[in-house]
Amino acid sequence: MSGFDLQELKSRLSDSAEIITDFSKHDAYLQDATEEKGSPAAAVLAGSVDDVMHTARYANQHNLTVVPRGTGTGLSGGAVPDEGSIVVSVERLTNLRIDADKRVAVCGPGVITKDLLDAAAEHGLTYPPDPASYKECSLGGNIAENAGGLRCKRFGVTRDYVLGMKAVTPDGELLLTGCYNQHRGFALGDMLIGSEGTLAIVVEMTVRLIPIPKVGSTILVAFDNEENAGHTVAKITASGVIPTVLEYLDRDAVACSNRYEPTEGLDDAAALLLIETDGDRDIEQCDRITTICRENRSSYYRMESDPKLVEELWQVRRNLSKAVRDVAKFRYNEDVAVPVSGFMSLIRFVAELNASSPLRVNAFGHAGDGNLHVSFLSMTGDDEELEMISDLRERLFRRTLELGGTLTGEHGIGSHKGQYLGWEFDDATVCAMHQIKDVFDPHQRFNRGKVFSVKKT
Repeated sequence: MSGFDLQELKSRLSDSAEIITDFSKHDAYLQDATEEKGSPAAAVLAGSVDDVMHTARYANQHNLTVVPRGTGTGLSGGAVPDEGSIVVSVERLTNLRIDADKRVAVCGPGVITKDLLDAAAEHGLTYPPDPASYKECSLGGNIAENAGGLRCKRFGVTRDYVLGMKAVTPDGELLLTGCYNQHRGFALGDMLIGSEGTLAIVVEMTVRLIPIPKVGSTILVAFDNEENAGHTVAKITASGVIPTVLEYLDRDAVACSNRYEPTEGLDDAAALLLIETDGDRDIEQCDRITTICRENRSSYYRMESDPKLVEELWQVRRNLSKAVRDVAKFRYNEDVAVPVSGFMSLIRFVAELNASSPLRVNAFGHAGDGNLHVSFLSMTGDDEELEMISDLRERLFRRTLELGGTLTGEHGIGSHKGQYLGWEFDDATVCAMHQIKDVFDPHQRFNRGKVFSVKKT
């Protein structure tokens, strides 16, 4: 702790704030949902917006780096602290107000996504972005990663619903964007969404709500081979049917889910689709989807409309991240995305990786927009298997880019993929990213080393 006095910082904070320096009972603040751990000097659990501002000013004064944190469900190392840094947690900023007349919600960054959904539902409204971890992830983290979710094909992603934000800059000032400044000036909020905590810390947001869509049916359909599942996705898309949700699970992912929580029809399935139809076109879409599934030789088909039974079906997908983590000692998750036209090729490639490697490799994700979550599983966690994972990840990245895709669909670049940024973007584009970072954060205080390596001077 030499070089700065945390008592000085504590004296500036509100009574509802807390400073943690002993992480023996608070080790969650050393990492996110990845296996990587950091070594911060302290964690500040902010109780107010002013606490965030005072901490940023203190860090600036003492030449310390700051690592913003929500609930720590990220999968790219984005909230993993660097050595000697100050973690700034906004999990306690949970103010939530629904304005039903204007169809907006004013939220603190610590609000859990499902809590917003539940509060909006009391007014007949909803917030469409719903990551699979919606019971755990926070809105601040969703903004940092521009999270999508199961319904993103039909309704869009986080960016499409943010009307404005308050954010704390690295020098401790409060930045107002969008509806907080009457929408005038540069669209600075657009830069903050998806910037992974490298430019500012979001401390409040106003999001757009929509009337709760009419709920259609949920269909669980299994296949004896992945090719048939992939062709079914392609046929549904080509037919013009736009279901609310279209999720894909490969054989190993299905096996993990069924081991974690057994479900009828999942035994020995090579692939699984979970589909929710558009409530306004339910009969029409169900008929067309049923025909397509039969044409592609589905081995199991179940359709439900009762809410309780529907929720049971969706648990197959929502518990999947925990189910996959539960079977291995070490899990590395990627979230590449390709155009829908290349989704079948990507599925085939992941199956080849699984078949040719001694490691388990599985995939699941949002088939509707080509976003595939690929997990590399090590049963031992030894160096040899971790080196294999590194090689397999690079092969996945290269194939994804060959198919016209991107290295991340919604998890972000974080600390895990910065070295590959040049594979996807040309030098001029990467340089522009650095220049934007320098404008917001010339001293590289916020989330140093995330997204891309620190610019050398």
